[in-house]
Amino acid sequence: MKNNKIILLIFMFALFIFTSCEEEVEAPGTNYVSFENNRTLEVEADGTSTFEVMVYSANIVDSDRTFNIMLSPDSTLDPSTYTLPSTVTIPGSTNVGKIDISITDVDLTLANSESIILNLQGGDGLFLGDGITLSVLEECLFNKVNLNITLDDWPEELYWAIEDAEGNVVVENGPYASYANAYAGLSGSIETTLCVESGTYQFIVTDDYGDGAGAIELITSTGTVLFSSDGSYDSGDSVTFTLP
Repeated sequence: MKNNKIILLIFMFALFIFTSCEEEVEAPGTNYVSFENNRTLEVEADGTSTFEVMVYSANIVDSDRTFNIMLSPDSTLDPSTYTLPSTVTIPGSTNVGKIDISITDVDLTLANSESIILNLQGGDGLFLGDGITLSVLEECLFNKVNLNITLDDWPEELYWAIEDAEGNVVVENGPYASYANAYAGLSGSIETTLCVESGTYQFIVTDDYGDGAGAIELITSTGTVLFSSDGSYDSGDSVTFTLP
């Protein structure tokens, strides 16, 4: 008898958990509308790109449904650089709507994304999903290379550069300035995304005082490590690498 009571209690607890979880999910047929998942948008360098953003409903009705699109004040991308509609329509007999967003590359970079944050607005009885965050970057048509640096207590001593096969500087944290390099006054970690054409290059890192600095890693977007150091490179180190 005691075992039966225990089994009954376990069953009731499982039923409670199952029921609670069910209440968190909007079932098909519910008047529920939401954007697709958050996305990253890469804009053509010095050009304009147009992207489709989807909106979905949990139910299907015969008539068209139109919802207001609200731009969040937390968005960081300059509104003058993009256009988007003020509403989105889900056509009758479907559960999918879409909007077009056109974005022009104005001072976009590969390393630091800007954001467009959108929310939907509807009437009474409408359940709305979370808004969507669109992270906007400049498009890279070549090789994406990530440079990750952990700064030490003297970041002003650190200089790095990538040179091509002829010794020309392709990219750097420069220009070089002895004991006053680009990271002066900063702390923590630096993560930089670079866009590098195919070819053979040399990565160079130096420390003005000659005692090395924090850990540093140069790695492709596909996971190939081009250079890695725990920071024990004294006055400097270098490596030659080739990108396909």
